[in-house]
Amino acid sequence: MSVCAVIVSYRTGPALKSCLAALLAAEGLDEIIIADNGNDAEGAALLDATAQRDARVRVLRGQGNVGFATACNLAAREAQADTLAFINPDVILELDAITRLSAVLAAAPPPAIVGGDLRDEQGRPERGSRRERLTLWRAFTAFTGLTRLGLRDFNRHTDPLPAAPQLVGAISGALFLIRRADFAHLGGFDEGYFIHVEDLDLCRRAELLGWRVLFAPGPHGRHLRSTSDVSPRIIARHKARGMARYFKKFAKGPVEGALATVVGWVLTLIS
Repeated sequence: MSVCAVIVSYRTGPALKSCLAALLAAEGLDEIIIADNGNDAEGAALLDATAQRDARVRVLRGQGNVGFATACNLAAREAQADTLAFINPDVILELDAITRLSAVLAAAPPPAIVGGDLRDEQGRPERGSRRERLTLWRAFTAFTGLTRLGLRDFNRHTDPLPAAPQLVGAISGALFLIRRADFAHLGGFDEGYFIHVEDLDLCRRAELLGWRVLFAPGPHGRHLRSTSDVSPRIIARHKARGMARYFKKFAKGPVEGALATVVGWVLTLIS
């Protein structure tokens, strides 16, 4: 099973250097395609130096800041390997993470999506790596802070870690593997999402087709998070808009569609 790492970087900052160093050292990668969505001069120079250092690395430029989903699709179309590994530019991979995740994907009845087990800097399971299917209520509890009252949202990172790969509603786009042909069959990421929620959308479409969405226990790496030189408020607005798009897209009937519109408006307002 050949594997191509797909990375999108936009003003990632110092974490990008650590990410690339771990990526080059990682086992089981045959290609590395990096979409440069608009790094500063230092970041661009780092990407160029990495490509010169390792023949597996290609840097895509010229698209501008087209968003995460679109840039992932552009990079995926350039891949030759039969498996795609989507990796965020602030993820520090374990040496054997790709080989372990590839083994889980190979063992799963196709088609399937396999999400990795990322940890925070204290080694705790990362929020978002294991999720239930996103619903209006679960999104509302997450955005309004009702989880502080004991209500559960769609994240399941505080549940006991499974001993084997586990069927879940969704995994995190920060680290997952999928066969390239299956990604193409799904049409790639929905480019109507700029950043955030595109991974939930992909998993939902896979689930509707009867595909397996699996969380593989690890750990497989560390996710540094929030390293990009972008306002958190802007990111929050993109996430809220993504949620609104998701709910309208998957609404069942006009009543749920109308409710999705209202909830989307509320999420955007409070973000």
